[in-house]
Amino acid sequence: MVLFVLAIFFVWLAGRELFNPGERRSGFSWGYIFVLMSLAVTCALPQYKIWRLESFLSKKAAIIAERPEADVKCNSIVGSIIDGRGTDYVAGTAYIGTGEIVFENGFCKLFMKYMDDPENASMKEVYAMQVYVHEVMHIRGERNEQKTECQAIQRHHYVSEILGVDRSIARRDALRYYKRTYPNHSYRTAECKPGGKMDERLPYSVWDKE
Repeated sequence: MVLFVLAIFFVWLAGRELFNPGERRSGFSWGYIFVLMSLAVTCALPQYKIWRLESFLSKKAAIIAERPEADVKCNSIVGSIIDGRGTDYVAGTAYIGTGEIVFENGFCKLFMKYMDDPENASMKEVYAMQVYVHEVMHIRGERNEQKTECQAIQRHHYVSEILGVDRSIARRDALRYYKRTYPNHSYRTAECKPGGKMDERLPYSVWDKE
């Protein structure tokens, strides 16, 4: 948001030069206007990408959770620091009553990297996808963290495909998360396994396949 404010400032400077001829500097030039507008675009682009991501994830969350009012937000760098979680922290907070999901700045950065190149995704980026699915499961109405995580595991690849990830990659990453990361997760439970109490036996689940 700070960069977006700077973008507005640069646009204002350019506008003052263009539309207030009486206040123009004696050395006015189109090169100066070009530099100002280039700076404005550079500053605004990151925020624009965040807005697009928020809109995209909100629309998909509304479909997956069957809640039209689903609303995804990315915490700003400053906001994440104030919250004490830092700019690299990958986490989200779901508000079941309103359907709002707020992700920390670290999640948003990793998630965009994943969507840009899912074929070469790191485990951290795969984890970011799992965090998204987890929080969407919350706004469906589930409050128990272990059940929510298990629901997310069983829908990881399904949600990834809805977001536009190639099916083979989505399946690969769902299994990567289940086999490599989940065993050490704080929400892990022995009931979350093929044939376990939390197995929903979904027709599209791939968590029990090699």
